[in-house]
Amino acid sequence: MTNYSQPKFVLKLLIGMALLCLFILPVGAKEPYHDNDWLFGAEIYLWGSAIGGKSSTGNDIDFSFNDIISNLNMALMGTIVAHKNKWSYLADIIYMDVSDDEKGSFTLPVGSGFTVGTELDVDIKSWVVQPMVGYRVYDNQKGSIDLTAGARYIWMETELKLETTSPLGGRKIKSSESGDNWDGIVGVRGLLNLTEKWYASGYLDVGTGQSDYTWQAKAAVAYKFNKVDAVLGYRYLKWKFDNNDVFYNLKLDGPFAGVRFSF
Repeated sequence: MTNYSQPKFVLKLLIGMALLCLFILPVGAKEPYHDNDWLFGAEIYLWGSAIGGKSSTGNDIDFSFNDIISNLNMALMGTIVAHKNKWSYLADIIYMDVSDDEKGSFTLPVGSGFTVGTELDVDIKSWVVQPMVGYRVYDNQKGSIDLTAGARYIWMETELKLETTSPLGGRKIKSSESGDNWDGIVGVRGLLNLTEKWYASGYLDVGTGQSDYTWQAKAAVAYKFNKVDAVLGYRYLKWKFDNNDVFYNLKLDGPFAGVRFSF
């Protein structure tokens, strides 16, 4: 993607943020009293994300959610948040460790021929960490709007192991590449109360730094229990990198489901 399209891209995202604010903001409503006590919350969720993009060597990347789940070694996904008055402080954390192996064999046409066995192991580890601070610019019984600023960090490592066996002996080859990236981001987060129990939320951000650009969009609906909310939504996250040893661009997108706790 060439650089001349980036201003239009950023402008579209900023327009989207403005439309999100207009959608949530009821005209003429009064802002309620803000409590001076600290309020804390956490969210644990499963993100049915597919991974797509292009590697730094030009190869296409396409892992479906089924591919990831069937080869998942470990995953950690959650958000922690603290509120006081109009300010909020939060961190979103994603960790995934995915591996796969393929076994096969082929026959070399040497003499009467002999078989060579192969085994390829692929392991991908990644961290995505997003610390942010938010300021509530609007709040009433119908909903709220927060402006946010922070950073997005991604680290990813790919490791390949190839082992061959044959009557003439075996051989092992190992290769690994890793890279990380920091970007500053600004965004808007909104909440709209639909009924006494149901509410909808949306989030949109855009940023740049070590990458050419990154952006994220998230929308969800939730149902309130006592101190636990059940949440269902969709999330899209993308990077266009500048100089990265592993990826040229990368996107994560798919539905998510989770629970939110207040304490």
